[in-house]
Amino acid sequence: MKLNWSYRLPKERQVGARAPVASAETVLVAFHYDKADFYESTLVALDRTTGEERWRATIPHVISEPVPASDGSVYVSSFSGMVHAFDRTGEKLWDGRCGDRNMGRACLVDNDRLVVAETGGGASKTWCLDVRTGSIVWAFENQGHSYALAANHGRVVHATVLAKGAGVRLHCVDASSGHPLWAVDSAEWMFHPVVQDQTVLIGARGSLRAYSLHSGELLARLDLEDKEAIDGQLQVSGDRIYFGTNAGRVRCAVMQSKRSFFKTRLSLESAWQAACEGGIRGRPVMAGEALAVLAPEEGIVFLGPATGQRLSALKMGNGDGGGLLHDREWLYGALGREVRALGPG
Repeated sequence: MKLNWSYRLPKERQVGARAPVASAETVLVAFHYDKADFYESTLVALDRTTGEERWRATIPHVISEPVPASDGSVYVSSFSGMVHAFDRTGEKLWDGRCGDRNMGRACLVDNDRLVVAETGGGASKTWCLDVRTGSIVWAFENQGHSYALAANHGRVVHATVLAKGAGVRLHCVDASSGHPLWAVDSAEWMFHPVVQDQTVLIGARGSLRAYSLHSGELLARLDLEDKEAIDGQLQVSGDRIYFGTNAGRVRCAVMQSKRSFFKTRLSLESAWQAACEGGIRGRPVMAGEALAVLAPEEGIVFLGPATGQRLSALKMGNGDGGGLLHDREWLYGALGREVRALGPG
């Protein structure tokens, strides 16, 4: 892969970026920055192969990572309690309000609904909106600060830090009605889930866990040394799960199913770990034959996915936030005010 283009958001102060996401024609990056003693954000759509700016939208608060739909529309939630919808050209479709709390990244369900959960102090609800109008379909009382959502098979799962020190709860709700289906409580914090077929994989403080999407039963658990927290998102590739920890390590676990006469048992086993300087931003991504990781002090680091052996690195600038995206043979990295694109060749 080679560096094909780069983009820098001009002028603004204290710029942070969300991880890039891709639509059919563009790469979308959300930037937030200081503005007049408060915050402002810019959502930028860049041509995926040239880096040319196609459109931009300014939103007067901190926004989360955008969510593209198959028809080219884009949805982005805000810490003002709003969700904003744009068409493929950047024209505003609607603004939908979900109370006045910070909103985390939205999750698109079956291309007709958006589910988004409140984050931070005073958070307590998960909201579902109609993607056509922004109207509220249902609201679920989750009782605290929630992390990222994941959805599959008509179910939505997310972990919530309950108010008043009551622990952490992994919720599963019906995507059409918001009715709770099951919940699992934990003394250790859990973070960002991934739904892999009928299994919920989630990182926690001190462990990687697998739960049944159907029942919430704990299927497997991999304990980590020194109570490391898997506070970033997971990357699942075949039977391998890649993740970063708060100790600045990239780790790989292998998930295996073992069949017996009565049932199938799941296991999680550690395969390798590798250290990165300055921590890890976003989630690791598979980039062709390599695993790519964004480490602020080193840039984009490429590792061998089978062993964790370091292959190469590409220096990035400085800044807050950031993350990686691999899409159709292109690798995109965002950090601070900068976006870089590595293409075939």
